[in-house]
Amino acid sequence: MATNFTNENVKQTVVEAFFEGVHKVPETWADYMDVRRDDIADLRISPITGVSEIGVWTGGDLPVQELDALDPQAVTYTKFGVQVRVDKYDVKDVPESTNRLPQRIGTAVAQTYAKRAATVLNNAFTTATTSYDGLALCSASHTVKTGGTRSNLLTSALDTTAIMAGIRTFRKWVDYQGLPFDVVAMGGFYLVIPPDLEEAVGQALGSSVTSSAMQLNMAGSYDIDVRINPFLTDTNNAFLVSKSMTPLIFWERSAVDLVVDVDPDSKALKYSLDFAIAAAVGAIPDGIVGYSVAP
Repeated sequence: MATNFTNENVKQTVVEAFFEGVHKVPETWADYMDVRRDDIADLRISPITGVSEIGVWTGGDLPVQELDALDPQAVTYTKFGVQVRVDKYDVKDVPESTNRLPQRIGTAVAQTYAKRAATVLNNAFTTATTSYDGLALCSASHTVKTGGTRSNLLTSALDTTAIMAGIRTFRKWVDYQGLPFDVVAMGGFYLVIPPDLEEAVGQALGSSVTSSAMQLNMAGSYDIDVRINPFLTDTNNAFLVSKSMTPLIFWERSAVDLVVDVDPDSKALKYSLDFAIAAAVGAIPDGIVGYSVAP
């Protein structure tokens, strides 16, 4: 999270306390998101649909293949801001409380970032978050140019079998052109879960065998890093996200701008800050498998 301080008179202790508060909220959500900091009014995510299978060339002009003109995803940012005022004599009379205030503000900012980032996953199974085809990010019927559909939606509760089903989904994935696109071969994965699934995932990935028959547990061999996200609203759902490609976008349109000064009329100490951020998905659903599990 980038931060700009515009008031030259901000005390070093305030700055340090603010950052201490920011770091109390882990930014592990950024690991599985494509974080952008483009200083532009409108962010448009252009789809890359792939290229069809290369045909035989018999000489003469090369066969022409036009790129598919899928609509880019337009991302709209939201502005956030707050001003916290502290009475002059509260500063004097209760210094311990007011000294901790910058830390509390920093934590609140980091929580807002993390909660906003989680919205795309919380809406991943609804049309509140859509892909190029107007379907939910995680859907069983994403369209393919050559006909048919492709699915990045699973519904089984998260265990070793379910994780391996996700790996197979990635292994058999096809791109928009309908060509095999082995995501597993591209690298490891992040398994994003709510706190309620921590024990189940620990057992699913950490066990060396899958049953009393001593079958080898393959799930732990795919470079899967667990990311626990307390801002996920469903306690049963989870997401397997490729480390090499992700459709999850986080845009920091404007970094945190913190100003600390004294109100000339009331003599109150003022902490003023604002920032602008957005969370969205790219046009193509490649790189994520969602587990939508009924309670």
